[in-house]
Amino acid sequence: MAELLKQLNEYLNDLPVKLQDHLHRTAKLGRELSILHEVNEEKVFVSCIAHDIAKKLNNDEILEESMQNKLTISFEEEKSPILMHGPLAAFWLRKKFKCKDQEIIDSVFFHTTGRPYMSQIEKVVFLADKVEPQKVERNPDLLKVLDACQSDLDLAIFKYLEMKIRQLLNQGVIIHPLAIEARNFYMK
Repeated sequence: MAELLKQLNEYLNDLPVKLQDHLHRTAKLGRELSILHEVNEEKVFVSCIAHDIAKKLNNDEILEESMQNKLTISFEEEKSPILMHGPLAAFWLRKKFKCKDQEIIDSVFFHTTGRPYMSQIEKVVFLADKVEPQKVERNPDLLKVLDACQSDLDLAIFKYLEMKIRQLLNQGVIIHPLAIEARNFYMK
């Protein structure tokens, strides 16, 4: 795991500073949430550092790289290629960084949409990405999600997806079916 983290940190140096900062804020919050909820801190940290490594590419590049590597691309992902940055980052983790840990790969793969039956690691990574401090500062409505993170990860996921899906509906944009499935799954 130490070698993987070393390689990722070297890779991060070539990313835009804003993206590096987001990854570090997400990893810090991920570490805090993993301690609070007794989730594997090391796997969460590595996943948080890696979750957006494909975001250095623009939408066309994400789509092209995904097609070149024969990744499955849904209708929604083709129409909104940014949705593929998680699956592409997970692919890179496995191929470029030789990561064999399926929990890390899954948490990176599904960090954008969520999914039903997420592992505890996936839940922490998903939420840390969504409610890292700068995102909460830009959108104070996320405080409700951050508060829920302190006691109930499932409730926090539901609150986030409920809010996000409403926002996307109001904007008239594509919603990934996995986000809807996850919202329905975590509804209490």
